[in-house]
Amino acid sequence: MKYKVIKNIEQYSKYCDRHESLTSKDEIQYLDEIELLELLIEDYDKRRINEKIGQLDPVELLKSLMENSKISQSELSKSINVSKQLINDILGYRRNMSKEIVVKLSRHFAMKQEAFSRKYNLREKKKVGANGG
Repeated sequence: MKYKVIKNIEQYSKYCDRHESLTSKDEIQYLDEIELLELLIEDYDKRRINEKIGQLDPVELLKSLMENSKISQSELSKSINVSKQLINDILGYRRNMSKEIVVKLSRHFAMKQEAFSRKYNLREKKKVGANGG
């Protein structure tokens, strides 16, 4: 068998390089091979993300997912129909994710809700003194 389930980053890189070389040829004869490589690469990506989920708090996870999908706070807020300020507050550890946000994020990123449901600590608010600072 030419291809196997990807088990390490070296194999992943090799398959990505092969995929890139085949797609640049733009020939129909490689279509099945391209699709198989895409499935194997996608599977590896999902498994790696699932490994990371256990290591990241929900905000770190959200930041990572946004970075990987090259989506801005503004784009995400439009996509899940919430305010930009809410996304900004969540990413800044100023607000917790409500159940509604957890559902929307899990749908948007095609992940289990548990990934965004774990507890995390908010930043402490700065107290404003009598002199304004």
